[in-house]
Amino acid sequence: MRLFACGRIPLAKRGPMKRLDMLLNDRDRRLVLVVEDNDINREILHALLSKEFDVIEAKDGAEGIKQLEERYQDLAIILLDLYMPVCDGFEFMRRKRLDERYDSIPTFVVTASGESSDEIACLELGANDFVVKPYNPEIMMNRIHNMIKLRESAALVSQLSHDVVTGLYSKEYFGRIVEETFAADEGAAFDLICSDIVNFRVLNGRYGDRNCDLLLHDLASSLVEAIPGRIAAGRIGEGTFAFLIEHQERGWEGKLDSAVAKVPFANLNVRFGIVENVDHSMPVARLYSHATSAMETAKSLHGNVVVYFDDDLHQRQVMEQTIRESMEAALDELQFKVHFQPKCDEHTGKTGGAEALARWTHPELGIVSPALFIPIFERNGFITKLDLFVWEEACKEVVRCAELGLPVVPISANASRLDFDLPDLADQLAAIADKHGVDHSLLHVELTETAYSDNPEAVTQTMHRLRELGFAIELDDFGSGYSSLVSLNTLPLDIIKLDMSMVQQATALHDFRIVESAIKLAQTLGLKTVVEGVETAEEAAKVRIMGCDYIQGYYYSKPLVREDFERHLAAEQAERS
Repeated sequence: MRLFACGRIPLAKRGPMKRLDMLLNDRDRRLVLVVEDNDINREILHALLSKEFDVIEAKDGAEGIKQLEERYQDLAIILLDLYMPVCDGFEFMRRKRLDERYDSIPTFVVTASGESSDEIACLELGANDFVVKPYNPEIMMNRIHNMIKLRESAALVSQLSHDVVTGLYSKEYFGRIVEETFAADEGAAFDLICSDIVNFRVLNGRYGDRNCDLLLHDLASSLVEAIPGRIAAGRIGEGTFAFLIEHQERGWEGKLDSAVAKVPFANLNVRFGIVENVDHSMPVARLYSHATSAMETAKSLHGNVVVYFDDDLHQRQVMEQTIRESMEAALDELQFKVHFQPKCDEHTGKTGGAEALARWTHPELGIVSPALFIPIFERNGFITKLDLFVWEEACKEVVRCAELGLPVVPISANASRLDFDLPDLADQLAAIADKHGVDHSLLHVELTETAYSDNPEAVTQTMHRLRELGFAIELDDFGSGYSSLVSLNTLPLDIIKLDMSMVQQATALHDFRIVESAIKLAQTLGLKTVVEGVETAEEAAKVRIMGCDYIQGYYYSKPLVREDFERHLAAEQAERS
């Protein structure tokens, strides 16, 4: 495969560079993060480490994550206890691996647990080593030294290399070139371009590594030739490239589309995010974030799309950062409330179930739309904590309805794709239900097809376990864009929920044949159906005639706060009597 060097800046414009052997033997004190809830154990580790390292401490995983976010660029290693309050070691590692900035920081688990299952779980979550207390201090320090040396050697080699597939700079070295260029030319105007291949992982799974490596190589070559004023080019992700260029007046962007068109690969779509006149003082990672935000706005658009980062996107980033900073406190302070959207049983005309939905009222931002906070939580892993909170609130509501003498109906709650990273998800949900004394048959788990397609083996195994425990399984968002008949045949389903987009499109086209076919398919498989997004009497009448079992939508009821949901049930109960 032909490789090409690109974007090299003259040596005279680069800052001073240490030789590799000098860096490897640098005796500057490294920074170590100790995450341990036991005061005595933490003091022992601090005394042991402080002879050779600078040490910062955290009393639990949540505090450790904050320290990690603030000091990750300086950290040489993390020493982590497993069983802690607030956020344990397992959760710490799950959250750490969600952010690629932390990938190179080794995690050394130090725990009193000698269970082999804990060690296996830690290694699967990315731990680099595992030691059981009490430990030999001398052996411990040698392990730490070896781990740090291995990490630093790998990082330095990576900095001095090019990506072997494309010939572009590696992410680390590209970032270094950008920083040095900014330092050398403080008054110059530069733009940063990031490109991302849409659904690259899907393409890789379909066409294989070899063909996708050729795709990456050809696309990189074509873009390098097409982009004017190019200073440096790097591969910063699986299907993501970055280019530093001299500032260009708009109007040249058509060259990007032409460059993509030259690549001989069917159904290739590439998104571009451009940050103009970049701030030289801004960290490179923040520039990537700006460009990525621009690309994200083009997610739903087809074809090759170019989006510039602007003030509106910046405000959105500020909002998202506020959400990330507020989420833990919001959960602790019960800012999240669970609303219940009734499902009308078309056989009785009464409420036959409800879906539990998280709603957030922020003390400063006001009502935060789920369309905004859910995707953020899915990216940073907080969605799992929120899902477990919603599940517990659903259990509490079943108990409340029974205590108030109201009709008790099944309540469903969503399981996001990240929930299935929990190896004991089914048992955790069962434990919460059992704590409140709720019959498992009164709780339904809603699974999206996206979650299934991301991790079909783990999802299928967990769903079978949930079914064994007596929970009902609902396949959510059926027909929302990707509907796999394999999932219908593989998963232990009880109910299919037709996505609201199916009804909306059917209404717009005055053609309900697809909706009717989906309902008939479910009936053939012995599954019940819920039709979401029903907003008019006409829509309700049509899907009722087609044989759907439940209707969920504003025609029947909007999501209701707990008190209104209970009044809704009470009113129906009064009608019956």
